[in-house]
Amino acid sequence: MPYLIFVGVVSSIFGIIFLFYPGFLRRTNKSISSYMSKVLVNFDEKIYNLRVGIGVCCILVSVMAFYTVYYLIKRYG
Repeated sequence: MPYLIFVGVVSSIFGIIFLFYPGFLRRTNKSISSYMSKVLVNFDEKIYNLRVGIGVCCILVSVMAFYTVYYLIKRYG
C-alpha cells in the first residue's frame, strides 16, 4: 500500500507542475537537455503541446491511487 501512496504523491506533483508551472517545466527542460543532447528525437514541443492533457492524466492517476488506498484501508483495515 505504501507504493500506491508514493505513486499518488509523485503523479500529483507532476500533474501540478504540468498544469500550473509551465515556466518551471521549460527551465528544467533546458538544464536537462544539455545532458541529453544525444537523443535523436526531440519530444520537447510535443510535450508542451500536450501539457494540459498530461497534467490532467497525472492528477487522475493520483486520485485513483489515493482512492484505492482509502478503499483498501476501509475494506481490510
